[in-house]
Amino acid sequence: MHIPESAHLWALFAVGHGLHVLKRASLSAKSRLSGTKTRAEWLRTNALTLAIRLFVNAAGFSYWIAHPAAATQVIHTVGIPFNLTVEPSHATAALFGLSGDSMLDWAAAKVPLLQKEIPVSSP
Repeated sequence: MHIPESAHLWALFAVGHGLHVLKRASLSAKSRLSGTKTRAEWLRTNALTLAIRLFVNAAGFSYWIAHPAAATQVIHTVGIPFNLTVEPSHATAALFGLSGDSMLDWAAAKVPLLQKEIPVSSP
């Protein structure tokens, strides 16, 4: 049985995203400042927020798979002649999953519209 390449990419994205979420939950459970004492408690407390953030990250990942040159086109419209095209691969899919939530935090800090729409995970 042949598994489509896109299924491999999505699986690696999901594993990367899951690892990032577990890392956040672990750091929160260890923190003296956190109101949660276990990873499971943190996951339950942040379930809706995590679902929304996963949806937004998955939408971005899906768009990138369909349009790997999108970032290049955006910076070309502002006059910067730099190639940011990165073709989807196993490594880049896993890294997108692992770092997508952090990129979302960065973007939400810079774009006021995202600050209203993207919930912040509690510490």
